[in-house]
Amino acid sequence: MILRAQEKERARVARELHDDTGQALTLLLVRLQIAANQTTDAKTRAELAELRELVAQTMDGVRRLVVDLGPTVLDDLGLASSVEWLAERLRADGRMRVDLHLDVEREPTRAIALALFRVTQEALTNVLRHAAASCVSIHLTHDNGHLRLVVADDGVGFDVEAAGRSSEESVGLLGMTERIALVGGELRVESDPGRGTTVVAIVPVERDGA
Repeated sequence: MILRAQEKERARVARELHDDTGQALTLLLVRLQIAANQTTDAKTRAELAELRELVAQTMDGVRRLVVDLGPTVLDDLGLASSVEWLAERLRADGRMRVDLHLDVEREPTRAIALALFRVTQEALTNVLRHAAASCVSIHLTHDNGHLRLVVADDGVGFDVEAAGRSSEESVGLLGMTERIALVGGELRVESDPGRGTTVVAIVPVERDGA
């Protein structure tokens, strides 16, 4: 499956970023500090301090990429906490209000958790990049033997049919749909220009333990 291959490749890149790039940046940070300690020239020390700040910011960016590619947060915290983590990241951006409601009775299989995590991630990324929204709500609940994810925003909305015909915009929609279909669920996107967007994913939890 293409999506499984993508996840495998993402995990490989995440490991390389963590093991190679992350360690190289850490070493660079240490060497810059050593260089700063060995000079008494104020201008040089100031320039080295700026470089250390730039390296530290780059390390933060690499860490975010590793988590996005992994995502290790899903294995460490579980689905509900991972969705909460995504919501907190969006809140930290400061551009919109984020309402979150979680009611997950038990942890689903990793396949289901990963599919719902990726759909939440993709939906929130789209909100941030395209929606110009002032508020987004995220609901993840058990509903009559299913896990139900709803991500809704009050942004500019879009023409769903037209987006499906656009090669660039259809990739994200198709990816979300395929992820949910692979775990036996259904996904729908409801939107109109000027009326916001709602992404709904419903997955049967009876597949858990299968």
